[in-house]
Amino acid sequence: MGSSQKEVPLNELKKIFVEKGYPESFFVWNTVIPFSYNSLHFEVKIPLVIKENSKIYFLVDYKPLEKLTFFERGILAVARLFFSPLPYFAIVTNLKEFALIDLHEFNVKKGDISIVPEYRGIKDYIPPQPKKFKPELEKKILAVYLSGG
Repeated sequence: MGSSQKEVPLNELKKIFVEKGYPESFFVWNTVIPFSYNSLHFEVKIPLVIKENSKIYFLVDYKPLEKLTFFERGILAVARLFFSPLPYFAIVTNLKEFALIDLHEFNVKKGDISIVPEYRGIKDYIPPQPKKFKPELEKKILAVYLSGG
């Protein structure tokens, strides 16, 4: 998400989710969302969104870093501002390490590929009510995140 210059390995992301049982028809590739805050203008790029009808299971972000470090709060702001209903989860990965972020309760679980839920386990999942948020605060957070701050 954001302004990574390295190409996202879409085939590898696809392989992960196909092996977890997700139909390819659920995959939405390279979503681009324009975002402006005050005089700042950005394009939010999400490599993969996995959705079934109105259920958005995942926002998937790829970080080409040797050691996965990230600001989970940025992807939460994106989910809150641009998706309704709120996606169930976000995944941030470098394809070796994974972070599974519950976007409703904002819990983060880190580990290897095993933390990515199987489709058969998520298709009947009912997420809890999302926490309330202030859109203006989310916009500020996202602007700081996207500007590298």
